[in-house]
Amino acid sequence: MLHLSFKYTTMIKTISLLIICLTFVSNSFAKVDYVRVMFNHNGSNQATIGWHQQSGDNQTVYYGTKDNTPSNYKAYAFSQIPNVSNSFKGMKNNFVRLQSLLPNTAYYFVIVDSEGQSERYWFKTTSNDSNQKLSLIGGGDSRSRRTQRQMGFLMAGKLNPHAILFDGDFTSSDIEAKWKLWFEDWKLTYKDFDNKVIPIVTARGNHELTNKDLVNFFDCPSKKNYYNVTLGGDLINLIQLNTEISIRAQNHFLKRTLDQHKNYYWQLPQYHRACRPHIKWKLRHHIPKSIYKSWIELFEKAGVKAVLECDSHITKTTFPIVKSTNKEDGGFDRDDENGIVYVGEGCWGAPLRTPDVRWTWTQSADKVDSFKWFIIDQNKMEIRTVAYMNADSIVGLTDKNKFDIPKNISLWPNNQEVIEIYNSPNCPQK
Repeated sequence: MLHLSFKYTTMIKTISLLIICLTFVSNSFAKVDYVRVMFNHNGSNQATIGWHQQSGDNQTVYYGTKDNTPSNYKAYAFSQIPNVSNSFKGMKNNFVRLQSLLPNTAYYFVIVDSEGQSERYWFKTTSNDSNQKLSLIGGGDSRSRRTQRQMGFLMAGKLNPHAILFDGDFTSSDIEAKWKLWFEDWKLTYKDFDNKVIPIVTARGNHELTNKDLVNFFDCPSKKNYYNVTLGGDLINLIQLNTEISIRAQNHFLKRTLDQHKNYYWQLPQYHRACRPHIKWKLRHHIPKSIYKSWIELFEKAGVKAVLECDSHITKTTFPIVKSTNKEDGGFDRDDENGIVYVGEGCWGAPLRTPDVRWTWTQSADKVDSFKWFIIDQNKMEIRTVAYMNADSIVGLTDKNKFDIPKNISLWPNNQEVIEIYNSPNCPQK
């Protein structure tokens, strides 16, 4: 019995020591979650790192251009404490605004707090040379069908774009539980890809019940959620507009940013509610009418060639169109030389609807779980509609083959369509 007692006591001590060791290891990791990176100004030399702080304090981001041993945070060249923090809808959000970054450069980072160190993450700035192509994903309405949303996020990670333009309606109801699920799903864009976090550029949708959502979750640089972001030097100016506040009140900003960037190769507005939604009851709302009256002419005068819209839960592309007096055809005429291509309208997890209105200038419209994929150079913008539900079967792209079209990818419609928009008015639209 004494021998058994000794063995029992030894076993208890061993288990206790193991528990202590596991507790120590567990506590050696920083309690951070929901990591994200935002392009809120200039993607060539600025980026914002954000995360949710579960516990602990004295947070610091250590970062640099060398991929150091994860446990050796002191080897990183730079460190910075949060510029701003907030407590919002059950999350403690911290944001570190990085400035003076090198263009076209990978930055590796860890977050260190009083409880330890996080995993290593990284992101990449865009080139500041407009001779370099850009790959962008655009879409929105990820609301309520989690399986579809998750597959879309996984596909986004596999396509490895320079940035994701998210055009509103992140969740179905603007509450803590839904946002936490969204951020949990967002990890699918990076957790299987060496923790490479794709920068996001956000716009507000009607299911974001307040402008504070974008400010507190994504450090949006505008309290009213309208602002611009430049990528690739003078290659593209991204314009984020807010359809949930006064449309006309944004005209001054819109005119200014269009004029300031008139020498850029491209300007791409994104806003949530479509100007001419392909759902009849959506047409009756005052917002599409206000957009038509206030923004479209400004786009056309500035030479905008493409616009990203969402909200209707359908997939559509238009031929190039210009504003007209043709009320029977939605107030637009097709104009292959001077027109704007409108793409959308939000199928990233929201319940799909069947388009019940079309115009002569509607190129394609249907109900398909999908987002848009833009490949842009100085002369041409290619827009593909990616039906992402087969994301599991796609081999992901790397920085070396970023512009390749993956085998087995499902493109809508007809599994091959690409919209080609040329910068020169003498080039034909397709």
